[in-house]
Amino acid sequence: MASWTEIPNSSLETGVPARSVDALAFRDNPIAIAEGAVGAPRITNTAFNDLTLGAEKLQTGVTESNWVNDRLTTSQVQAKIATLPVYAVGSYIYARAETQQDYAPGATIAGAYLNPAGVSIYSSGGGSSSWWTGSGIAGSWRCMGYSNFYIYDYCGGADYFYGATLWLRYA
Repeated sequence: MASWTEIPNSSLETGVPARSVDALAFRDNPIAIAEGAVGAPRITNTAFNDLTLGAEKLQTGVTESNWVNDRLTTSQVQAKIATLPVYAVGSYIYARAETQQDYAPGATIAGAYLNPAGVSIYSSGGGSSSWWTGSGIAGSWRCMGYSNFYIYDYCGGADYFYGATLWLRYA
């Protein structure tokens, strides 16, 4: 990291060569400003009012995402989620996994293996079941609950049961 060096006006004279220490400061000070060195002037938001620093120039990753999310209020986050298009990154879906395995919170899956699901209640006494339609969706999804797969064997035959749960699209 470059260090910030104050250059007093008295050290600079018209028509006189710069001292090497001042020349080094001229070289290093812009770097020190950009790096946020102690004592260096700060770049303010007004420097970017013309939007020349677009999102495409910023890093994207967990650290940057957490930085942004830490600055949003709960109501801002809720408003953002509520306005997301269906199946958009950051949206949720209740779905079943079309794979013969269990999923725990944090597990990931390609959307091609998910089918949107719903819940119905039996009117004759109480159980619930999942139902689904369609075939696969785009993107990569993270399991936010539990999705269990099991095989029910009856008299030599088998029924396959795929559990449904909440999924979050992360990519």
